Amino acid sequence: MRSLLRCLLAVMLWMMLSYAALAAANQTVIWYLPHPDDETIGMADSIRQSVNAGNTNFFIYFSHGGSSLARHYLRGPDGSTVDLSSEEFGRARMRETLAALDVLGVDPGQVLFLDYPDGNIPRGAVEQTMTLFAQLYPGSIHRTVSFLDPHEDHQTLARALADLAREDGLDIHPEYFHVYIYRLRALPKGVEKRPIQHKEAKEKALAELSLWDPDQGRYGIAAQSTPDLVAAARRSLYEYVDASTSRRSSPSGVKLAPGLSVSNRDLGAFLRIEERLSLDIFFEYVTQGIAAGINGRLRDEIPLVQLEVGAGYHFGYGKPYITSKAELAQHYFVRVRHVFQTDTSIAIGLSTEIGHR
Repeated sequence: MRSLLRCLLAVMLWMMLSYAALAAANQTVIWYLPHPDDETIGMADSIRQSVNAGNTNFFIYFSHGGSSLARHYLRGPDGSTVDLSSEEFGRARMRETLAALDVLGVDPGQVLFLDYPDGNIPRGAVEQTMTLFAQLYPGSIHRTVSFLDPHEDHQTLARALADLAREDGLDIHPEYFHVYIYRLRALPKGVEKRPIQHKEAKEKALAELSLWDPDQGRYGIAAQSTPDLVAAARRSLYEYVDASTSRRSSPSGVKLAPGLSVSNRDLGAFLRIEERLSLDIFFEYVTQGIAAGINGRLRDEIPLVQLEVGAGYHFGYGKPYITSKAELAQHYFVRVRHVFQTDTSIAIGLSTEIGHR
């Protein structure tokens, strides 16, 4: 609670200092970002367009991004390495993003970095911050990341904005930009392609995400953390935005995400339902048996770690089981499964979602 109050006070003070800029503005645009570099990968051209239009732009980052696993394998062009603490890594990411925003014409005074946990941004803090801006700037444009980005922080921001847009008495115009879409084989239904208008500015901004200059505290973090996204954004002739900005709390229909998993114990498939539940089926190598069950995700306070518990039936043993799992960075997991009166096993493996509906 104390952390939340500090962040809200910082938001209010920053907004008062920025308020004078509104007088000459054509429009007010508020950009909500979960982490540094999301804006340059998914929104760079739209940011430049907004700056050129004379709009007042506010950028609110909810996390410094200090928990990224890239911190442990940063490497320069000459093979040199650097050892950064989580705090130093977060500050380096902020410098990187401010440099990219500067290329796009954004003044540092328009940017606010909050310090919520990377990988576990609290929904309540997001909602209160967004509500504050919505009440102070009626008729403003509110932009954030997409529901379909496969990162819980991204989904937290998208759902908070969508729910806010449904509230009576608030006049806001939400938009949802895709950051991870370059990893998909096909364009999801309901996604709009917006042609790039300022290709040179976008390329220069993306180049800031690759700069290695340790003397200036620059380590090319984004280009090492998500090299495929940075490269794809550089090649792309479009930015991708959810076509419908209707006042809804989530994408139409139930969100389903099928996936596959493999471990030292079994081969499995799962169907994730609305982020919190999943139906699992797996084939166990040792017993040559099939089992199926349901898992539920817990709300935890551990950055980049997602905890699950579940139960099901092991057809090979003919007995029920219970399970607990810790998932790291959305792909790696450790799972303990106990089949009643029979067996307890530990599995280490990989899992990946293969699509959304």
